[in-house]
Amino acid sequence: METRDALKNELKSQASECDFSFTSNKSYYISSVLILLLWVAFCWEGISSVIQVWYGNEIFNHGFFIVPGSLYLIYLKRSVVLSHKLTPSPLALIVIVPSSLLYIVGAAGDVQLFMHLATFSLLPALIWFLVGNKTAVSILFPLCFMLFSVPVGEQLIPYLQEVAADGSVMLLQLTGVPLFRSGLYIEIPQGRFLVAEACSGVSFFIASFVIGSLYAYLNLISLKRKTLFVCVSLLFPVIANIVRVYGIILIAYWTDMEYAAGADHLIYGWFFFAFVIVCLLGIGELLNRTDKQKLDEKSYGKKGIEHSPLLCVGLLVIMLMAHIWLYLINERAFPVNTQQSIFTIALPPCGTPSFDLSPIFNNPTKQKAKHFVGSNSSCNISFYEAQFDGVNNELVSDLNRIYDPELWSSVNDRNEKIWVESIALDLQVNYLSSPNGKIIKVVYWLSVGEKHFNSKVNAKLFEIRQALEGNRKMGTITIVAVPEDYNFSQLSSKIKSVD
Repeated sequence: METRDALKNELKSQASECDFSFTSNKSYYISSVLILLLWVAFCWEGISSVIQVWYGNEIFNHGFFIVPGSLYLIYLKRSVVLSHKLTPSPLALIVIVPSSLLYIVGAAGDVQLFMHLATFSLLPALIWFLVGNKTAVSILFPLCFMLFSVPVGEQLIPYLQEVAADGSVMLLQLTGVPLFRSGLYIEIPQGRFLVAEACSGVSFFIASFVIGSLYAYLNLISLKRKTLFVCVSLLFPVIANIVRVYGIILIAYWTDMEYAAGADHLIYGWFFFAFVIVCLLGIGELLNRTDKQKLDEKSYGKKGIEHSPLLCVGLLVIMLMAHIWLYLINERAFPVNTQQSIFTIALPPCGTPSFDLSPIFNNPTKQKAKHFVGSNSSCNISFYEAQFDGVNNELVSDLNRIYDPELWSSVNDRNEKIWVESIALDLQVNYLSSPNGKIIKVVYWLSVGEKHFNSKVNAKLFEIRQALEGNRKMGTITIVAVPEDYNFSQLSSKIKSVD
């Protein structure tokens, strides 16, 4: 009789433990789903804008596959994941809180880079919070791999253009090809070539970095070999692109521009890119064959879930507060009225300019261009202005260009003080060259309200502060272009601010 009662008590105890485990697991899953849904709601603007970038810019088309690929890499490690007890980790808050603040700052200042970086920093940090420290360490690469979703790298285009031009010119000179270089223009007897943005190789560079990192994780074991292969994946496409540009110009030189001109070199570029990836993977296989270390096969058991309701509730409260703060900032993001020009030029106006700078502005609220009579009574001073309200457009953006890169190429730049009444701005003078060899000088500065900046970073920081304070002001970019022999000191006294 006592044995029967003891057996009943044991069964009841096991049943209660199972009920508690089921209830705990259920609340853990519900909390996890709520947290991830809050991430989607909080970062919705960043997610929608990054999808537009992935779709609209071929450089970042790979972004569609990064998060699904990361989740698949985590699935491959499921036996390791289940070998650890899944328990929320408060240590992840050291990433979650700063990322949330970065997203709010990015949304307030319309800095898409901040928003995208925060979006794809928050997601792995939230997964880290939900699964715990030990599990997060075991899937560290898949979590970090999600950062490749951030569409960043276009800022490298000018530097990669210079590297491609320098390297190809050096190789052409070594092979005895006569040439003349002006900025990014390379002229040979048969014709002129421009190392344009499409020739920078940034697509090769980013794709090679992503593929190289993934290959190193999946196929290499030694940390030294992984690091070496990732470094190779960064250097190899740069060197390969130099050879590509050199080859295109050399073929044009040999064939008197019959081949490698027009669309031909774009087709060659795609074939060359495929060849680069194959070579990169071949290098990886060579490293893989010499990497003799082996992982011991282990049998992992399930450790279950240890739910911490207070931690999950605390994180939900933090994310809700951040969401409310973001909502209040967006509610105060009212459109700013356009204003009259804050600058005027005391020079005789004229009609058709002797050169056309053709600056590119991304959806400005208002823009205008005026031309003035400069030295020798010729129409050779151009004045451009564009205004941005910071709501429907952005003052500081890589999409705003002070000149059309298809018409002008940067040759050199140096700093020079330009006085605008009592305001002295140490501006960078950009020397630009046209396809026919004409050289002009260009300066520009940014204004937010009544404050003027020669730095995009300082202007953006001021804009963000104004937006967080609910005091958004109109932003203006002012561009002045003059001939190469014109002295800006003569012009600075002619530029005056409007009272």
